[in-house]
Amino acid sequence: MADRDSKFQYKGETVMMLGIFNPWTKEDTEVFKRAMTKTGQVSICIREVPHREDMGWVYGPGEITEQIRQALEPIGFYIDKHYVVAAVPNVVEMFSGPSKDYKDDQTLLDTPPPDSAFKTADFSKDPFEQQCEGSITFNPDMKHEDWPEG
Repeated sequence: MADRDSKFQYKGETVMMLGIFNPWTKEDTEVFKRAMTKTGQVSICIREVPHREDMGWVYGPGEITEQIRQALEPIGFYIDKHYVVAAVPNVVEMFSGPSKDYKDDQTLLDTPPPDSAFKTADFSKDPFEQQCEGSITFNPDMKHEDWPEG
């Protein structure tokens, strides 16, 4: 896992978040926090899509990057340290050969969060109120700086 006190490690293992993020939402922040638990650093890839007010796609990559920064800095995550942001083509499908060297994963926001900061999102129903079984131990007093490495 990347050292949280260092700059973003481009050769280090990284989780990629690919999406439109137009605008960046609280749910995107929740997914980002989960992605951080995997490798300690995240590459956020903003898909370039046509401007469409009917779809809510009204922001450009620069504005979205600023939304991301404003959402993540107050909770202790910094650009070029914990994450990088890049605009990418409008990727609609990913394709790889049989010997790919990465994993595909998706979070459904249905597991307990690794820290109490996850409880800051305004969900209509608290997705964490149910009892969940798994390998994550929930400690509401633990901040992300205190997460065990590995």
